[in-house]
Amino acid sequence: MLARDLAEEVPTVTREKSGADAVAIVAEYRLSALVVVGPDGLPIALLPGSQLLALIVPPYVRDDPQLAHVFSEDAADELCGRLATTTIGHLIDQGLVTVRRPPAVGPDDTILEIAAAMVEHHCPQVIVRDRSGSMLGVVTLSRALAVIATLAGVDSPGVR
Repeated sequence: MLARDLAEEVPTVTREKSGADAVAIVAEYRLSALVVVGPDGLPIALLPGSQLLALIVPPYVRDDPQLAHVFSEDAADELCGRLATTTIGHLIDQGLVTVRRPPAVGPDDTILEIAAAMVEHHCPQVIVRDRSGSMLGVVTLSRALAVIATLAGVDSPGVR
């Protein structure tokens, strides 16, 4: 199968989007990462979902995860609420999240080329771009694995 056949439309965010909105999008669409686009609509970064989780964890708790046990439920909930006042751009600029340049494949690339890009970049999704650089869609890890399972002889509902 080719990348163009596997590409899915996924929501994207701009630097102006709040952290809370970004978390809601990842949860609603069950994404493993979020594509951040620039003013021209072209992808500029890939923000893994695990990095979004890190947004609610203070640096001192990241340094010593045992400190998470001293927070009450109310205090933990309050940390989550701070995402509503923080933008993706601020998080990137302050180095609070580690973003990656999104790996990309062409529309005629095969499942092997898609898998190789995911492995090389340690990334759960790749962007499918046309010759002009525009994003045609994203191939997610679950979609790629569903195709691989089908090609290996196991029927997978992830391939239609």
